[in-house]
Amino acid sequence: MLTTVVGNYPKVAEGLYSTIGPIAKWERQELTDAQLEEAFREVTRQVIREQEQAGVDLVTDGQIRWDDLVRPLARGVTGFEVNGLSRWFNNNIYYRRPILHKAPARRKPILVEDYRFAAGAATRPVKAVLPGPYTFAVLSEDRHFKRLRPFALALAELLNAEARDLERAGAAFIQFDEPAIGCGKTDVKLAVEALNVALGGLKGTTAVVAYFGALDGALAALMKSKADVVGVDVVSDPKNLAALRRAKVTKALALGCVDARNTKLESVTELHARFKAVRNLVPADRLYVSPNCGLEFLPHTQAQAKLTRLVEAVRTYRTGGR
Repeated sequence: MLTTVVGNYPKVAEGLYSTIGPIAKWERQELTDAQLEEAFREVTRQVIREQEQAGVDLVTDGQIRWDDLVRPLARGVTGFEVNGLSRWFNNNIYYRRPILHKAPARRKPILVEDYRFAAGAATRPVKAVLPGPYTFAVLSEDRHFKRLRPFALALAELLNAEARDLERAGAAFIQFDEPAIGCGKTDVKLAVEALNVALGGLKGTTAVVAYFGALDGALAALMKSKADVVGVDVVSDPKNLAALRRAKVTKALALGCVDARNTKLESVTELHARFKAVRNLVPADRLYVSPNCGLEFLPHTQAQAKLTRLVEAVRTYRTGGR
């Protein structure tokens, strides 16, 4: 059983551990590009250090440069412009919706240098995180293809190229985030088709992680995808646990068992109960446990406490909590 995080980390507004202040200074031309880059790097170092100090086995760079899940890729792909604010699923935050005007094209790697820096700053494995192609398409406005399937498949090809470059840069674990699967009316067949294109030819460990929604209708299809690991949020919709019991779990499982949208700290007993709920579905050496989504919804101190509690729960579960 390994501990991990879904992707992003809280963005702290003040103090040394902050990108908000440096970005504001850069916008006022009070910082150079190089100084802003060093601020990003210092916060990345701190985010990785905090995850490692908490005891997390598989860390991320915290996505502290990311405004949202899709904007970094949209900025790096020609054909897109980033436009007005839209609501981020059922959360009280907003993202800037990418609009596709012409056939998308990726001219060079987008995230590779950031990954290399994070891997060099870490003492534990760092996983790379990308938006899933279906979610990327659903969260964008398509004025070029004007049909979801060709749009999602074109994005899948671009994401596959990015994933291959990340793998060549040393990423042994690549995760695709697909919160749009299970939220609203999902075209599950298309979502898995596009995911499989994005996963094509990758040699390391791959994961697809869904959160925010109910997965009952999608679990069986995800279990037949090319992903090695399927991530399921059992906090936002507890019925996903029952769906897991009905499904044939053929993959490693990433159990989203800590509520990253609620400041209330889970007890070790609560987390042990969630571990036990899946112990007959997947062996412990094929189980990852994590927050149910990114930590961006939590204040910094609560996020740290939740990661520490998750690690504590895994340690005590291993040593007799079963």
